[in-house]
Amino acid sequence: MPERLSRVPPLVALIGLAGALMLVPALKAALDGNEDLARTFFYWGLLSGLLAGFVAIASAGQIRRGPPTGPFPLLASIYLLLPAVMALPLAEATPNMRFIDAWFEMISAFTTTGASLFDLPRRVPQAIHLWRGMAGWLGGAFILAAATALLAPLRLGGFEMIRRTPIAITRAGPGAGHGLRLRAHAVVILPAYAGLTLALWVLLTLMGVPGFDALMQAMATLSTSGVLPRETLGNVGLGAEVAIFGFLCVALSRRFLPGHGARARPLYRDPELITAVVLITMVTLFVVARHWAGAFEAREGENLPAIGRTAWGAAFTALSFLTTTGFVNQDWIAARAWSGLTPPGLVLMSVALLGGGVATTAGGIKLLRLYSLGRLSRFELMRMIYPSMVVGGNEYDRFLATSAARSAWLFAMVFALTSVVIVALLLFSGMSLETAMIFAMAALTNTGQLTQVAGDQPLYWVLLGDPARGVLAGAMILGRLEILVLLAAILDRSRRT
Repeated sequence: MPERLSRVPPLVALIGLAGALMLVPALKAALDGNEDLARTFFYWGLLSGLLAGFVAIASAGQIRRGPPTGPFPLLASIYLLLPAVMALPLAEATPNMRFIDAWFEMISAFTTTGASLFDLPRRVPQAIHLWRGMAGWLGGAFILAAATALLAPLRLGGFEMIRRTPIAITRAGPGAGHGLRLRAHAVVILPAYAGLTLALWVLLTLMGVPGFDALMQAMATLSTSGVLPRETLGNVGLGAEVAIFGFLCVALSRRFLPGHGARARPLYRDPELITAVVLITMVTLFVVARHWAGAFEAREGENLPAIGRTAWGAAFTALSFLTTTGFVNQDWIAARAWSGLTPPGLVLMSVALLGGGVATTAGGIKLLRLYSLGRLSRFELMRMIYPSMVVGGNEYDRFLATSAARSAWLFAMVFALTSVVIVALLLFSGMSLETAMIFAMAALTNTGQLTQVAGDQPLYWVLLGDPARGVLAGAMILGRLEILVLLAAILDRSRRT
């Protein structure tokens, strides 16, 4: 019987898991005294679980025949259909929300984008916010398992930047089916992922953050979804911000992922961490210098506490957008009162575009690709002076400066071309060029909060029409799976025909 259940399609298993998780917001709504909302989540959770169970029993004894296919059809079906199931209770429980709106909300959460259609989140029941946060948290866990189980064997999703085959963290060999590999890797990753979430939740609670807010912040941090029950992170206190800052560093490197930290290279020499430190330092210095110049004209340049708060706000917000989480520090906003200048939102768009570490919940281009392109640029400049120079360093360093750099350049060009296509489609829907660029970057980098800070005025997802939402929902999925996965699937199918 366990062997037959292991053949259950991953989509069916995830629908059953989503049905079980719906009982959590049902319990939360019941404790808050909202019986109608609790009943809605309970009924849909029960129905989803029953349907998934029936399909699992029916398909457990079937043996699939035919040549194996790539992971893209499986991943695309999960990212399209699972949010539709998760949107059912949300559409019924939220007044004036159509099913297509709820589906977009769940795609945004499950892809860890965090773009919300709720214009007044404080008026939304906490149970609905909890469901949004749980969807983002589940999406973070799923992409971790999918990256190591499905993309790593094909050297996609950033793993093409690693010459040696990633360390096997399970007994599921390369010949195992997609579902079996996903389950095997999830069993290893999920305990660490859940344990870090629980640790941050407890830590934030001990620092004075209310329990529900602390849970939402912990799930939003570990999944890098940024899904919160209010518009911004708010004034949670310096201690809580330092704790969140530390846990956000997990999304900077694959070294923190179980099974991928066995390389002998010391942590302080990790390419992803080095690149992240350089970027955060540059952003902090630029923001502080810009605000100080404005404050100097207003004769406030010697306000040392304001300089310190601005530096911390810049560092925290830069790390948050570098990991595509999207938290905005209060000091980032308050720095305007010191200098009289608007915080540079375009800087946050730039760091969100660069993204976090390979095989993490962060989106974007990835830090390892940037590091590899930097090494290639350095060696090319040196060759202009010494044409006969040979690339030095160990085998992996030479690989980063040659083959890996070419792969990174290919991905950067494909990412740029995809951005142009998304912007063009948004322009056809009636947007201005600046607005289309901000929305496209927010969707492709899975940083929905970017629309609030990148432009001169905040932009709102709820004001978009259905065609624009459809385009951006597809962009979120492409950004989450990375475009090279789609290209690999297309090329593989073209070779077979």
